[in-house]
Amino acid sequence: MVRRSQKRKLQKVTGLCRPEVKRSCASCGPEPGGEEKKGRGNPISIQLFPPELVEHIISFLPVRDVVSLGQTCHYFHEVCDSEGVWKRICHRLSPRLREQGSGVQPWKRAAILNYTKGLYFQAFGGRRRCLSKSVAPVLAHGYRRFLPTKDHIFILDYMGTIFFLKNALVSSTLGQKRACCYVVLCHGAKDFASDPRGDTIYRKYLYVLATREQPGVVDTAHSQSCDCVEVYLQSSGQRVFKITFHRAMSFKQMVLVGLETQRTLLLLTEEGKIYSLVVNEAQLDQPHSYTGQLTLRKVSHDLPHLCVACMASNQGSTLYITDQGRVYFEVHTPGVYRDLFGTLEAFDPTYQQMPLPVSLPAKVLFCALGYNHLGLVDEFGRIFMQGSNRYGQLGTGDKMDRGEPTQVRYLQRPVALWCGLNHSLVLSQRSDFSKELLGCGCGARGRLPGWPRGSASFVKLHIKECMETTKVIVGWMPLMATQEDFFWETLDMLQRAFGGVGQGPPTPDS
Repeated sequence: MVRRSQKRKLQKVTGLCRPEVKRSCASCGPEPGGEEKKGRGNPISIQLFPPELVEHIISFLPVRDVVSLGQTCHYFHEVCDSEGVWKRICHRLSPRLREQGSGVQPWKRAAILNYTKGLYFQAFGGRRRCLSKSVAPVLAHGYRRFLPTKDHIFILDYMGTIFFLKNALVSSTLGQKRACCYVVLCHGAKDFASDPRGDTIYRKYLYVLATREQPGVVDTAHSQSCDCVEVYLQSSGQRVFKITFHRAMSFKQMVLVGLETQRTLLLLTEEGKIYSLVVNEAQLDQPHSYTGQLTLRKVSHDLPHLCVACMASNQGSTLYITDQGRVYFEVHTPGVYRDLFGTLEAFDPTYQQMPLPVSLPAKVLFCALGYNHLGLVDEFGRIFMQGSNRYGQLGTGDKMDRGEPTQVRYLQRPVALWCGLNHSLVLSQRSDFSKELLGCGCGARGRLPGWPRGSASFVKLHIKECMETTKVIVGWMPLMATQEDFFWETLDMLQRAFGGVGQGPPTPDS
Protein backbone atom coordinates (compact mmCIF):
# COMPACT_ATOMS: atom_id res chain seq x y z
CA MET A 1 0.00 0.00 0.00
CA VAL A 2 2.90 2.34 0.75
CA ARG A 3 4.44 1.66 -2.64
CA ARG A 4 1.14 2.37 -4.43
CA SER A 5 0.67 5.70 -2.69
CA GLN A 6 4.21 6.71 -3.46
CA LYS A 7 3.74 5.73 -7.12
CA ARG A 8 0.59 7.88 -7.37
CA LYS A 9 2.35 10.87 -5.87
CA LEU A 10 5.19 10.40 -8.32
CA GLN A 11 2.80 10.26 -11.25
CA LYS A 12 1.07 13.44 -10.20
CA VAL A 13 4.34 15.27 -9.82
CA THR A 14 5.84 14.08 -13.08
CA GLY A 15 2.57 14.37 -15.05
CA LEU A 16 2.67 10.72 -16.16
CA CYS A 17 -0.91 9.99 -15.21
CA ARG A 18 -3.45 9.30 -17.93
CA PRO A 19 -5.44 12.39 -19.00
CA GLU A 20 -8.94 12.73 -17.56
CA VAL A 21 -11.79 11.79 -19.90
CA LYS A 22 -14.75 14.15 -20.01
CA ARG A 23 -17.97 12.63 -21.18
CA SER A 24 -20.08 14.53 -23.60
CA CYS A 25 -23.84 15.04 -23.66
CA ALA A 26 -25.53 13.38 -26.60
CA SER A 27 -27.69 16.42 -27.24
CA CYS A 28 -25.34 19.26 -26.33
CA GLY A 29 -22.11 17.92 -27.91
CA PRO A 30 -18.67 17.30 -26.32
CA GLU A 31 -17.38 19.59 -23.63
CA PRO A 32 -14.57 21.96 -24.60
CA GLY A 33 -11.14 20.56 -23.90
CA GLY A 34 -12.38 16.99 -23.42
CA GLU A 35 -10.49 13.97 -24.77
CA GLU A 36 -11.87 10.60 -25.78
CA LYS A 37 -11.18 7.20 -24.35
CA LYS A 38 -8.71 4.98 -26.13
CA GLY A 39 -10.31 2.52 -28.52
CA ARG A 40 -13.52 4.50 -29.03
CA GLY A 41 -14.53 6.59 -32.02
CA ASN A 42 -15.41 10.23 -31.95
CA PRO A 43 -18.85 10.82 -30.35
CA ILE A 44 -21.54 12.02 -32.75
CA SER A 45 -23.92 14.62 -31.39
CA ILE A 46 -27.55 14.40 -32.43
CA GLN A 47 -27.36 18.10 -33.21
CA LEU A 48 -25.27 17.19 -36.24
CA PHE A 49 -28.19 15.26 -37.74
CA PRO A 50 -30.47 17.04 -40.20
CA PRO A 51 -33.59 18.37 -38.46
CA GLU A 52 -35.84 16.40 -40.80
CA LEU A 53 -34.11 13.14 -39.79
CA VAL A 54 -34.43 13.89 -36.07
CA GLU A 55 -38.12 14.74 -36.46
CA HIS A 56 -38.68 11.57 -38.47
CA ILE A 57 -37.08 9.41 -35.75
CA ILE A 58 -38.96 11.07 -32.90
CA SER A 59 -42.30 10.77 -34.71
CA PHE A 60 -42.23 6.98 -34.23
CA LEU A 61 -42.29 7.36 -30.43
CA PRO A 62 -45.55 7.19 -28.48
CA VAL A 63 -47.09 10.54 -27.62
CA ARG A 64 -46.26 10.28 -23.94
CA ASP A 65 -42.63 9.47 -24.75
CA VAL A 66 -42.43 12.50 -27.04
CA VAL A 67 -43.61 14.70 -24.18
CA SER A 68 -41.11 13.10 -21.78
CA LEU A 69 -38.28 13.51 -24.27
CA GLY A 70 -39.12 17.19 -24.60
CA GLN A 71 -38.45 17.65 -20.88
CA THR A 72 -34.82 16.48 -21.01
CA CYS A 73 -33.13 19.59 -22.44
CA HIS A 74 -33.78 22.74 -24.44
CA TYR A 75 -32.75 21.15 -27.72
CA PHE A 76 -35.22 18.26 -27.43
CA HIS A 77 -37.86 20.67 -26.20
CA GLU A 78 -37.60 22.66 -29.43
CA VAL A 79 -37.55 19.51 -31.57
CA CYS A 80 -40.49 17.83 -29.79
CA ASP A 81 -42.48 21.05 -29.94
CA SER A 82 -41.98 21.53 -33.68
CA GLU A 83 -44.83 21.19 -36.13
CA GLY A 84 -42.96 18.60 -38.21
CA VAL A 85 -42.97 16.03 -35.39
CA TRP A 86 -46.64 16.48 -34.59
CA LYS A 87 -47.61 16.47 -38.27
CA ARG A 88 -46.00 13.05 -38.73
CA ILE A 89 -47.60 11.77 -35.52
CA CYS A 90 -50.99 13.06 -36.65
CA HIS A 91 -50.64 11.32 -40.02
CA ARG A 92 -49.72 8.12 -38.21
CA LEU A 93 -52.70 8.32 -35.85
CA SER A 94 -55.26 9.52 -38.41
CA PRO A 95 -54.07 9.17 -42.03
CA ARG A 96 -57.31 10.55 -43.46
CA LEU A 97 -57.19 13.77 -41.49
CA ARG A 98 -56.95 16.71 -43.83
CA GLU A 99 -54.82 19.72 -43.06
CA GLN A 100 -56.17 22.37 -40.75
CA GLY A 101 -56.06 26.08 -41.26
CA SER A 102 -53.40 28.35 -39.90
CA GLY A 103 -53.18 28.80 -36.16
CA VAL A 104 -51.00 28.29 -33.12
CA GLN A 105 -49.68 24.72 -33.05
CA PRO A 106 -52.51 23.19 -35.17
CA TRP A 107 -50.78 19.83 -35.78
CA LYS A 108 -49.98 19.34 -32.11
CA ARG A 109 -53.61 19.90 -31.21
CA ALA A 110 -54.78 17.57 -33.98
CA ALA A 111 -52.41 14.80 -32.89
CA ILE A 112 -53.34 15.05 -29.20
CA LEU A 113 -57.07 15.11 -29.96
CA ASN A 114 -56.83 11.95 -32.05
CA TYR A 115 -54.54 10.24 -29.55
CA THR A 116 -56.76 10.82 -26.53
CA LYS A 117 -60.22 10.18 -27.95
CA GLY A 118 -62.16 7.27 -26.52
CA LEU A 119 -65.79 6.53 -25.82
CA TYR A 120 -67.06 4.47 -22.89
CA PHE A 121 -70.49 3.95 -21.36
CA GLN A 122 -71.39 3.05 -17.81
CA ALA A 123 -74.92 2.26 -16.66
CA PHE A 124 -75.61 3.68 -13.19
CA GLY A 125 -78.89 1.87 -12.65
CA GLY A 126 -79.58 -1.82 -12.10
CA ARG A 127 -77.31 -4.54 -10.76
CA ARG A 128 -74.70 -4.48 -13.52
CA ARG A 129 -72.47 -1.43 -13.37
CA CYS A 130 -69.66 -2.55 -15.60
CA LEU A 131 -67.81 -0.23 -17.96
CA SER A 132 -68.07 -1.02 -21.66
CA LYS A 133 -66.20 0.35 -24.63
CA SER A 134 -68.35 1.66 -27.45
CA VAL A 135 -67.81 1.69 -31.19
CA ALA A 136 -66.03 5.04 -31.35
CA PRO A 137 -65.94 6.91 -34.68
CA VAL A 138 -62.51 6.35 -36.19
CA LEU A 139 -62.70 9.40 -38.46
CA ALA A 140 -63.71 11.78 -35.66
CA HIS A 141 -61.23 14.58 -35.04
CA GLY A 142 -61.54 14.52 -31.27
CA TYR A 143 -64.80 14.86 -29.35
CA ARG A 144 -66.06 18.39 -28.92
CA ARG A 145 -69.63 17.83 -27.74
CA PHE A 146 -71.96 14.94 -26.92
CA LEU A 147 -75.74 14.88 -27.07
CA PRO A 148 -77.68 11.81 -25.87
CA THR A 149 -81.24 11.24 -27.05
CA LYS A 150 -83.67 8.48 -26.16
CA ASP A 151 -81.79 5.68 -27.94
CA HIS A 152 -78.84 7.26 -29.72
CA ILE A 153 -75.78 9.47 -29.25
CA PHE A 154 -74.70 12.39 -31.43
CA ILE A 155 -71.06 13.50 -31.40
CA LEU A 156 -69.64 16.74 -32.82
CA ASP A 157 -65.91 16.73 -33.50
CA TYR A 158 -63.53 19.67 -33.88
CA MET A 159 -63.80 19.73 -37.67
CA GLY A 160 -67.57 20.23 -37.77
CA THR A 161 -68.61 16.64 -38.48
CA ILE A 162 -71.57 15.16 -36.59
CA PHE A 163 -71.53 11.39 -36.03
CA PHE A 164 -74.73 9.46 -35.39
CA LEU A 165 -74.20 6.49 -33.05
CA LYS A 166 -77.22 4.26 -33.52
CA ASN A 167 -78.63 2.21 -30.65
CA ALA A 168 -75.97 3.53 -28.32
CA LEU A 169 -78.23 3.19 -25.27
CA VAL A 170 -79.73 -0.20 -26.08
CA SER A 171 -78.75 -2.86 -23.55
CA SER A 172 -76.81 -5.84 -24.87
CA THR A 173 -77.09 -9.44 -23.70
CA LEU A 174 -74.41 -8.83 -21.05
CA GLY A 175 -76.23 -5.84 -19.61
CA GLN A 176 -73.74 -3.34 -21.00
CA LYS A 177 -74.35 -0.19 -23.01
CA ARG A 178 -72.72 -0.16 -26.38
CA ALA A 179 -73.17 1.38 -29.82
CA CYS A 180 -73.89 -1.00 -32.66
CA CYS A 181 -72.77 1.24 -35.53
CA TYR A 182 -72.23 4.86 -36.46
CA VAL A 183 -72.76 7.01 -39.54
CA VAL A 184 -71.81 10.54 -40.54
CA LEU A 185 -74.88 12.73 -40.17
CA CYS A 186 -73.54 15.93 -41.75
CA HIS A 187 -70.44 18.06 -42.30
CA GLY A 188 -69.75 21.74 -41.74
CA ALA A 189 -71.62 21.93 -38.43
CA LYS A 190 -70.93 24.75 -35.99
CA ASP A 191 -73.23 23.74 -33.14
CA PHE A 192 -76.20 21.53 -32.38
CA ALA A 193 -78.98 21.47 -29.81
CA SER A 194 -82.11 19.61 -28.79
CA ASP A 195 -84.89 19.88 -26.23
CA PRO A 196 -83.37 21.67 -23.22
CA ARG A 197 -85.13 19.45 -20.70
CA GLY A 198 -82.93 16.92 -18.93
CA ASP A 199 -85.18 13.99 -19.80
CA THR A 200 -83.91 12.54 -23.08
CA ILE A 201 -87.35 11.17 -23.96
CA TYR A 202 -88.36 14.70 -25.05
CA ARG A 203 -85.50 15.02 -27.54
CA LYS A 204 -87.32 14.10 -30.71
CA TYR A 205 -85.50 16.48 -33.07
CA LEU A 206 -81.88 17.50 -33.46
CA TYR A 207 -81.22 21.11 -34.52
CA VAL A 208 -77.92 21.66 -36.35
CA LEU A 209 -76.33 25.04 -37.06
CA ALA A 210 -74.18 24.54 -40.16
CA THR A 211 -72.53 26.33 -43.07
CA ARG A 212 -73.59 25.36 -46.59
CA GLU A 213 -72.70 26.50 -50.07
CA GLN A 214 -75.44 28.61 -51.58
CA PRO A 215 -77.16 26.68 -54.40
CA GLY A 216 -76.76 28.03 -57.89
CA VAL A 217 -73.57 30.01 -57.23
CA VAL A 218 -71.13 27.20 -56.46
CA ASP A 219 -67.94 28.12 -58.28
CA THR A 220 -64.26 27.89 -57.57
CA ALA A 221 -63.83 31.65 -57.96
CA HIS A 222 -67.16 33.04 -56.76
CA SER A 223 -68.48 30.48 -54.28
CA GLN A 224 -70.59 31.90 -51.44
CA SER A 225 -71.52 30.13 -48.25
CA CYS A 226 -74.30 30.92 -45.82
CA ASP A 227 -75.43 29.65 -42.45
CA CYS A 228 -78.53 27.51 -42.02
CA VAL A 229 -80.41 25.53 -39.40
CA GLU A 230 -81.23 21.91 -40.26
CA VAL A 231 -83.58 19.74 -38.23
CA TYR A 232 -83.13 15.95 -38.10
CA LEU A 233 -85.21 13.20 -36.57
CA GLN A 234 -83.26 11.61 -33.73
CA SER A 235 -84.78 8.20 -34.40
CA SER A 236 -83.62 7.85 -38.02
CA GLY A 237 -81.31 10.79 -38.73
CA GLN A 238 -83.55 12.01 -41.56
CA ARG A 239 -83.60 15.73 -42.28
CA VAL A 240 -87.13 17.14 -42.08
CA PHE A 241 -86.62 20.90 -42.02
CA LYS A 242 -84.11 23.51 -43.19
CA ILE A 243 -84.01 27.28 -42.97
CA THR A 244 -81.29 29.34 -44.67
CA PHE A 245 -80.13 32.80 -43.59
CA HIS A 246 -78.60 35.63 -45.56
CA ARG A 247 -74.90 35.28 -46.21
CA ALA A 248 -74.23 38.53 -44.33
CA MET A 249 -75.35 36.90 -41.06
CA SER A 250 -72.88 34.54 -39.44
CA PHE A 251 -73.72 32.62 -36.25
CA LYS A 252 -71.55 30.68 -33.81
CA GLN A 253 -73.92 29.23 -31.19
CA MET A 254 -77.50 28.04 -30.93
CA VAL A 255 -79.72 27.11 -27.96
CA LEU A 256 -83.40 26.21 -27.61
CA VAL A 257 -86.01 27.62 -25.23
CA GLY A 258 -89.64 26.68 -24.64
CA LEU A 259 -91.83 23.66 -25.33
CA GLU A 260 -92.62 21.83 -28.57
CA THR A 261 -95.46 24.02 -29.85
CA GLN A 262 -93.65 27.28 -29.08
CA ARG A 263 -90.00 26.40 -29.56
CA THR A 264 -87.67 29.39 -29.72
CA LEU A 265 -84.24 29.21 -31.34
CA LEU A 266 -81.70 31.67 -29.97
CA LEU A 267 -78.83 32.34 -32.37
CA LEU A 268 -75.63 34.12 -31.33
CA THR A 269 -73.82 36.03 -34.09
CA GLU A 270 -70.08 36.56 -34.40
CA GLU A 271 -70.59 40.18 -33.32
CA GLY A 272 -72.24 39.13 -30.03
CA LYS A 273 -75.88 39.84 -30.96
CA ILE A 274 -78.81 37.52 -30.17
CA TYR A 275 -81.55 36.70 -32.72
CA SER A 276 -84.62 34.57 -32.07
CA LEU A 277 -86.75 32.38 -34.31
CA VAL A 278 -90.01 30.69 -33.26
CA VAL A 279 -90.68 27.19 -34.60
CA ASN A 280 -93.66 24.87 -34.09
CA GLU A 281 -92.31 21.32 -33.98
CA ALA A 282 -95.76 19.89 -34.63
CA GLN A 283 -95.56 21.25 -38.19
CA LEU A 284 -91.99 20.24 -39.04
CA ASP A 285 -92.82 16.81 -40.44
CA GLN A 286 -95.68 18.10 -42.62
CA PRO A 287 -94.96 18.33 -46.39
CA HIS A 288 -95.35 22.07 -46.88
CA SER A 289 -93.25 25.19 -46.63
CA TYR A 290 -92.79 26.87 -43.28
CA THR A 291 -92.13 30.57 -42.84
CA GLY A 292 -90.38 31.99 -39.79
CA GLN A 293 -89.38 35.50 -38.77
CA LEU A 294 -85.90 36.22 -37.42
CA THR A 295 -86.02 39.03 -34.85
CA LEU A 296 -83.46 40.73 -32.65
CA ARG A 297 -83.66 39.60 -29.03
CA LYS A 298 -84.52 42.11 -26.34
CA VAL A 299 -81.13 41.78 -24.65
CA SER A 300 -79.44 43.00 -27.84
CA HIS A 301 -82.15 45.54 -28.69
CA ASP A 302 -82.34 47.32 -25.33
CA LEU A 303 -78.65 46.88 -24.45
CA PRO A 304 -76.85 47.34 -27.78
CA HIS A 305 -73.49 47.93 -26.10
CA LEU A 306 -73.38 44.37 -24.75
CA CYS A 307 -71.35 41.79 -26.66
CA VAL A 308 -72.56 38.32 -25.68
CA ALA A 309 -69.83 35.66 -25.66
CA CYS A 310 -71.91 32.56 -24.84
CA MET A 311 -75.32 31.55 -23.59
CA ALA A 312 -77.11 28.69 -21.83
CA SER A 313 -80.79 27.83 -21.64
CA ASN A 314 -83.48 25.54 -20.31
CA GLN A 315 -87.18 25.31 -21.05
CA GLY A 316 -88.06 28.47 -19.12
CA SER A 317 -85.01 30.71 -18.86
CA THR A 318 -81.82 31.85 -20.60
CA LEU A 319 -78.46 33.01 -19.29
CA TYR A 320 -76.04 35.26 -21.18
CA ILE A 321 -72.34 35.85 -20.47
CA THR A 322 -70.74 38.89 -22.09
CA ASP A 323 -67.17 39.27 -23.29
CA GLN A 324 -66.43 41.24 -20.09
CA GLY A 325 -67.58 38.33 -17.90
CA ARG A 326 -70.87 39.89 -16.83
CA VAL A 327 -73.98 37.72 -16.42
CA TYR A 328 -77.54 38.54 -17.49
CA PHE A 329 -80.50 36.32 -16.76
CA GLU A 330 -83.76 36.04 -18.69
CA VAL A 331 -86.68 34.32 -16.88
CA HIS A 332 -89.96 33.47 -18.64
CA THR A 333 -92.08 31.89 -15.88
CA PRO A 334 -92.93 33.22 -12.40
CA GLY A 335 -92.25 29.88 -10.70
CA VAL A 336 -88.66 29.71 -11.92
CA TYR A 337 -88.16 33.37 -11.04
CA ARG A 338 -89.31 32.76 -7.47
CA ASP A 339 -87.00 29.74 -7.11
CA LEU A 340 -84.01 31.65 -8.42
CA PHE A 341 -84.45 34.99 -6.66
CA GLY A 342 -86.73 34.06 -3.75
CA THR A 343 -89.34 36.72 -4.54
CA LEU A 344 -91.72 37.91 -7.26
CA GLU A 345 -91.45 41.62 -6.56
CA ALA A 346 -89.41 42.47 -9.65
CA PHE A 347 -91.07 39.96 -11.99
CA ASP A 348 -93.09 41.60 -14.77
CA PRO A 349 -95.05 39.17 -17.00
CA THR A 350 -95.28 41.76 -19.79
CA TYR A 351 -91.49 42.01 -20.09
CA GLN A 352 -90.38 38.43 -19.72
CA GLN A 353 -87.47 38.92 -22.11
CA MET A 354 -85.97 41.77 -20.09
CA PRO A 355 -82.47 40.65 -18.98
CA LEU A 356 -81.68 40.84 -15.28
CA PRO A 357 -78.04 41.41 -14.22
CA VAL A 358 -76.46 38.95 -11.81
CA SER A 359 -73.72 40.60 -9.76
CA LEU A 360 -70.46 38.77 -9.07
CA PRO A 361 -67.14 40.17 -7.81
CA ALA A 362 -65.07 38.65 -10.65
CA LYS A 363 -65.29 37.79 -14.32
CA VAL A 364 -67.41 34.73 -15.13
CA LEU A 365 -65.90 32.20 -17.53
CA PHE A 366 -68.60 29.56 -17.95
CA CYS A 367 -71.89 28.52 -16.41
CA ALA A 368 -74.51 25.78 -16.15
CA LEU A 369 -78.26 26.24 -16.02
CA GLY A 370 -80.75 23.80 -14.53
CA TYR A 371 -84.51 24.02 -14.25
CA ASN A 372 -84.59 26.15 -11.08
CA HIS A 373 -80.92 26.60 -10.13
CA LEU A 374 -77.71 27.69 -11.80
CA GLY A 375 -73.95 27.53 -11.34
CA LEU A 376 -71.25 30.03 -12.27
CA VAL A 377 -67.46 29.68 -12.42
CA ASP A 378 -65.32 32.81 -12.27
CA GLU A 379 -61.78 33.52 -13.44
CA PHE A 380 -60.30 32.43 -10.10
CA GLY A 381 -61.85 28.96 -10.26
CA ARG A 382 -64.55 29.68 -7.69
CA ILE A 383 -68.01 28.12 -8.03
CA PHE A 384 -71.14 30.11 -7.19
CA MET A 385 -74.58 28.49 -6.95
CA GLN A 386 -78.00 30.13 -6.85
CA GLY A 387 -81.64 29.06 -6.84
CA SER A 388 -83.75 26.30 -5.34
CA ASN A 389 -82.02 24.00 -2.87
CA ARG A 390 -84.85 21.65 -1.96
CA TYR A 391 -82.80 18.51 -2.66
CA GLY A 392 -79.41 20.02 -1.79
CA GLN A 393 -78.54 20.58 -5.45
CA LEU A 394 -76.55 23.74 -4.64
CA GLY A 395 -73.96 21.78 -2.65
CA THR A 396 -73.86 24.26 0.22
CA GLY A 397 -74.32 21.59 2.91
CA ASP A 398 -77.92 22.54 3.72
CA LYS A 399 -81.27 22.75 1.95
CA MET A 400 -81.89 26.47 2.15
CA ASP A 401 -82.69 28.33 -1.06
CA ARG A 402 -80.29 31.01 -2.24
CA GLY A 403 -81.63 34.18 -3.89
CA GLU A 404 -78.15 35.38 -4.89
CA PRO A 405 -74.91 33.68 -5.95
CA THR A 406 -73.34 31.77 -3.04
CA GLN A 407 -69.80 30.45 -3.20
CA VAL A 408 -69.12 26.75 -2.61
CA ARG A 409 -65.78 27.18 -0.87
CA TYR A 410 -64.51 23.61 -0.73
CA LEU A 411 -64.50 23.13 -4.52
CA GLN A 412 -61.37 24.07 -6.45
CA ARG A 413 -60.11 23.88 -10.06
CA PRO A 414 -63.40 23.05 -11.83
CA VAL A 415 -63.10 21.81 -15.39
CA ALA A 416 -66.80 21.41 -16.19
CA LEU A 417 -70.10 22.14 -14.47
CA TRP A 418 -73.53 20.67 -15.14
CA CYS A 419 -76.93 21.41 -13.54
CA GLY A 420 -79.89 19.08 -13.96
CA LEU A 421 -83.46 19.01 -12.71
CA ASN A 422 -82.61 18.57 -9.03
CA HIS A 423 -78.92 17.65 -8.92
CA SER A 424 -75.57 19.10 -9.99
CA LEU A 425 -72.26 17.66 -11.21
CA VAL A 426 -68.76 19.13 -11.13
CA LEU A 427 -65.65 17.76 -12.81
CA SER A 428 -62.65 19.01 -10.82
CA GLN A 429 -58.93 18.66 -11.41
CA ARG A 430 -56.34 17.84 -8.77
CA SER A 431 -52.82 19.21 -8.63
CA ASP A 432 -51.47 16.03 -10.28
CA PHE A 433 -53.81 16.55 -13.30
CA SER A 434 -56.08 13.68 -12.24
CA LYS A 435 -59.83 14.27 -12.44
CA GLU A 436 -62.69 13.40 -10.14
CA LEU A 437 -66.44 13.66 -10.67
CA LEU A 438 -68.43 15.18 -7.80
CA GLY A 439 -72.18 15.46 -7.41
CA CYS A 440 -74.86 16.73 -5.04
CA GLY A 441 -78.64 16.85 -4.81
CA CYS A 442 -81.16 14.08 -5.46
CA GLY A 443 -79.60 10.63 -5.87
CA ALA A 444 -82.66 8.67 -7.01
CA ARG A 445 -82.59 6.59 -10.22
CA GLY A 446 -78.81 6.59 -10.41
CA ARG A 447 -78.32 10.35 -10.54
CA LEU A 448 -75.50 10.15 -7.98
CA PRO A 449 -73.77 6.75 -8.27
CA GLY A 450 -72.96 5.44 -4.81
CA TRP A 451 -75.26 7.92 -3.07
CA PRO A 452 -78.86 6.73 -3.65
CA ARG A 453 -80.19 8.97 -0.85
CA GLY A 454 -78.53 12.03 -2.27
CA SER A 455 -76.28 14.56 -0.60
CA ALA A 456 -76.47 18.25 0.28
CA SER A 457 -72.72 18.61 -0.32
CA PHE A 458 -70.60 17.68 -3.29
CA VAL A 459 -69.36 14.09 -2.87
CA LYS A 460 -67.17 11.91 -5.05
CA LEU A 461 -69.27 9.64 -7.25
CA HIS A 462 -68.59 5.92 -7.47
CA ILE A 463 -67.76 5.51 -11.13
CA LYS A 464 -65.23 3.36 -12.92
CA GLU A 465 -62.56 5.52 -14.48
CA CYS A 466 -60.97 4.10 -17.61
CA MET A 467 -59.06 7.32 -18.32
CA GLU A 468 -59.13 10.99 -17.44
CA THR A 469 -62.72 12.18 -17.64
CA THR A 470 -63.38 15.49 -19.35
CA LYS A 471 -66.83 15.23 -20.85
CA VAL A 472 -69.91 14.23 -18.89
CA ILE A 473 -73.44 13.94 -20.18
CA VAL A 474 -76.28 12.96 -17.89
CA GLY A 475 -79.88 12.60 -18.96
CA TRP A 476 -82.81 10.56 -17.76
CA MET A 477 -80.75 7.41 -18.30
CA PRO A 478 -77.47 8.43 -16.64
CA LEU A 479 -74.40 7.64 -18.69
CA MET A 480 -70.85 8.85 -18.93
CA ALA A 481 -68.77 9.58 -22.01
CA THR A 482 -65.08 10.15 -21.49
CA GLN A 483 -62.16 11.57 -23.35
CA GLU A 484 -58.72 11.73 -21.83
CA ASP A 485 -57.69 15.32 -21.22
CA PHE A 486 -54.06 14.83 -22.18
CA PHE A 487 -53.80 17.78 -24.54
CA TRP A 488 -53.81 20.50 -21.88
CA GLU A 489 -51.63 18.40 -19.62
CA THR A 490 -49.08 18.13 -22.44
CA LEU A 491 -49.06 21.87 -23.04
CA ASP A 492 -48.54 22.56 -19.34
CA MET A 493 -45.70 20.05 -19.14
CA LEU A 494 -43.93 21.51 -22.17
CA GLN A 495 -44.34 25.07 -20.93
CA ARG A 496 -43.04 24.23 -17.45
CA ALA A 497 -40.07 22.41 -18.98
CA PHE A 498 -39.23 25.55 -20.94
CA GLY A 499 -39.71 27.74 -17.90
CA GLY A 500 -43.10 29.19 -18.77
CA VAL A 501 -46.40 29.11 -16.98
CA GLY A 502 -49.02 26.60 -18.02
CA GLN A 503 -52.38 27.71 -19.21
CA GLY A 504 -55.42 26.57 -17.33
CA PRO A 505 -58.15 24.32 -18.70
CA PRO A 506 -60.50 25.85 -21.22
CA THR A 507 -64.23 26.26 -21.05
CA PRO A 508 -66.29 23.14 -21.98
CA ASP A 509 -67.09 24.38 -25.52
CA SER A 510 -63.82 26.04 -26.27
